[in-house]
Amino acid sequence: MDPIDDLPPDDGPMLDPVKIAAPWMDERSHTMLREFFRVGVKSRCVLVEPERAQAILIDLDRGEAARRLQEARQRWPNVPIIELSVNHTNEALFVRKPLRASGMARALLSVRRRLRLNDDPVTESVSVAPARAVAESAATRDAEDETTSFLVGVNSDVNPADPAGWARAFYAPEEFLQGHLQRAAAEADASGRAMSLSGVWGTWIIPPGNGAIHIDMPDRQLRSLCVVGMSSKEVRLAAVDADIDITQAPHFTPRDALLWKVTLWTARGRVPQGVPLDQPVYLKHWPDLNTLTPLPHALRIAALWLNHPLSLIALAERLALPQRNVFAFYAGCAALGLCGPARRAADALVDAPAVSPSGMRALMSRLSGRLGRGSVPESAM
Repeated sequence: MDPIDDLPPDDGPMLDPVKIAAPWMDERSHTMLREFFRVGVKSRCVLVEPERAQAILIDLDRGEAARRLQEARQRWPNVPIIELSVNHTNEALFVRKPLRASGMARALLSVRRRLRLNDDPVTESVSVAPARAVAESAATRDAEDETTSFLVGVNSDVNPADPAGWARAFYAPEEFLQGHLQRAAAEADASGRAMSLSGVWGTWIIPPGNGAIHIDMPDRQLRSLCVVGMSSKEVRLAAVDADIDITQAPHFTPRDALLWKVTLWTARGRVPQGVPLDQPVYLKHWPDLNTLTPLPHALRIAALWLNHPLSLIALAERLALPQRNVFAFYAGCAALGLCGPARRAADALVDAPAVSPSGMRALMSRLSGRLGRGSVPESAM
């Protein structure tokens, strides 16, 4: 969800927010909705349980949409239903995906009118003058760029013809928290026993496999920790004497999800030292993107790369993406053991096809169907 076209500040007082429920969305979607409602439409609506809702939000691109629409009308007959979809419907309360502030503002205005609520200052936002809208969207893009830079950095592309200038595309994971976390995970897998990883953050218990890790630390603090150099003298790694069940801890995250986001925050659009930028690399299998921190263009990169080993530079060129997006995706997959230099004879047997926009959309739609993601929004292209 992408609050790109943010709303201008109100000239008048803020009214009570519209209460919206999304009963068939999972917790991850709820988290994204809360952030969009808070930032994208400036708390003009809030997420609540269905019993308190003034409107019901249904994603028509997921699951049994027709059944859910019918059930919603039966269970909440007097509550307006906001239909969310990539494809336009004939309903007045339709919002196109990915969510944007202007589209949600129009839906909120319609909800308030249907329920005879007081006039909402979002009216002025929807019909804002073009000059003001341009200024506001530019400010929003700046904020969005800052958020994206945490994941892919801000480096410009390296010159493929000048290997001497490639140094800025590399980093050494072992000099950061990422490397110590990867070492703990590797030893846990090798021994089949959990490992304790201790440092300035306290102690984490790193399980074998993709078990849960108790992380009692806000993301902002963890993100800052990721970019600080950390020697082996500052970290203690030891085997855990007894099995510890932390699956009921108040703050826990799957090991792969933690490794992924720690790697993205550390790499910031770079790749580990020694990775060839101009030689084919392979992707072993599709990462579970549903459980990982969203990365811009991850679906496009994986879709082209999966069956066609390419160099990282060539991959970025084929997709017309900044190299930092491809480098970040590679770094994350490498931390999970999903990719590496292509050394098999078959890896160089078939070249990746040229990708047209329509061809990529068709491929993405098929892959997204298999992954249970529904239709792919145009912004993913």
